[in-house]
Amino acid sequence: MSDFSSLVAHQGSKCSDEEWDEYVHMGNVRDNETPSEWMDRILSRLIYFKENDLLPIGGKHLTHARRLFRYSNGTTYAPANGFAICHKCNQLVYIGKKVGGYNHGGILKHWITSCSVYVHVSFEEVKRLKQKPKSQRSADDIYVLHEYELWMKNAVRKIEHAREIGKKIRAVNIISQKWLEYMYRPEGMTAKQLALHYQLLWTVREEMRQVNNA
Repeated sequence: MSDFSSLVAHQGSKCSDEEWDEYVHMGNVRDNETPSEWMDRILSRLIYFKENDLLPIGGKHLTHARRLFRYSNGTTYAPANGFAICHKCNQLVYIGKKVGGYNHGGILKHWITSCSVYVHVSFEEVKRLKQKPKSQRSADDIYVLHEYELWMKNAVRKIEHAREIGKKIRAVNIISQKWLEYMYRPEGMTAKQLALHYQLLWTVREEMRQVNNA
């Protein structure tokens, strides 16, 4: 088979016939195998295909999980079951089953809201598109800008979440220090000092309650 014929037969993939045979069966989920077990079984080989540019044109971004059905007449059928492996973050994602032959919305939602490494377009390209008058923006331009805006919101949300976690950790450390200072009643306190001591204890408990409820 010529190089051109091989590319056509392998849907643009540069893999050998043996590798192609392995790839086309890679998406099949075995009987009694969960999607997570399926991913664990094939992920190392999938990464090998990705890193060596052996994936077909239509499989550059994700690999669908498929449930293989065998019929008595010898034919087989392997529809996608709604799960896929994202090639950008190597995570198992539920993207939903196809509706009318289309289910790219599920993986797009993952890329925009959850994927840790997804950036569809460069900042320079976004800047260029934003500088275009709205009346001159194409449908593709509007789609790219909307997608980038959603991705940015997700990135900002992750940063804010990390900051909130940092605040809680710092608050817990401060409370722990206060608790160690005031958890035991020092000897020789006057009535006024004792009242202040228990007031501080109450303040510490309130801070702990607020952190736990945050």
